[in-house]
Amino acid sequence: MKRYSFETAFGLGALAVLWVAASVAGSHALVLVMTAFIGLVYVFGALELRQYRSATDGLSQALAEVPADLNQLSDWLGQVPATLQNAVRQRVEGERMGLPAPALTPYLVGLLVMLGMLGTFLGMVVTLNGAVFALEGSNNIAGIRAAFSEPIKGLGLAFGTSVAGVATSAMLGLMSSLARRERAQVAQSLDTA
Repeated sequence: MKRYSFETAFGLGALAVLWVAASVAGSHALVLVMTAFIGLVYVFGALELRQYRSATDGLSQALAEVPADLNQLSDWLGQVPATLQNAVRQRVEGERMGLPAPALTPYLVGLLVMLGMLGTFLGMVVTLNGAVFALEGSNNIAGIRAAFSEPIKGLGLAFGTSVAGVATSAMLGLMSSLARRERAQVAQSLDTA
């Protein structure tokens, strides 16, 4: 289960984006654009974490294959992923150098929430504009009722993008925590070795 928790978290975030896109995209084109952008940012963060985890796995494999009669550190460092070689060398030489962390993902977690909020505000603008139009343009009840369909679509935009933004932010944050925990465990193995 522990091995698939990263993939499960990614799947839940992607499912939230797809659900929002499918349920409210037909009501307003802006929903589709905002949801697609949220999905793009989410996938970008997940790809960075995938590379991060791949480097962690490479270091773990290299640690499992440390020869007992190692004479030159550089002989073994060739097996370590290139992004980690300098930090590993410094750590082995006694410096308390931290292993690199994801560069953009922590910012993307916050950006996803902000994109959801932006969608909320855009939806509220659509809702308010539609409400004003409905109240000013109609004299009868049937006309007012028909004119209020656009403001309701704006509410779909507002809450749909919020759901997509918050859900993807939460799942990307969870994936980041899982990846950092894996890296910390490998760093402990490195210190032990």
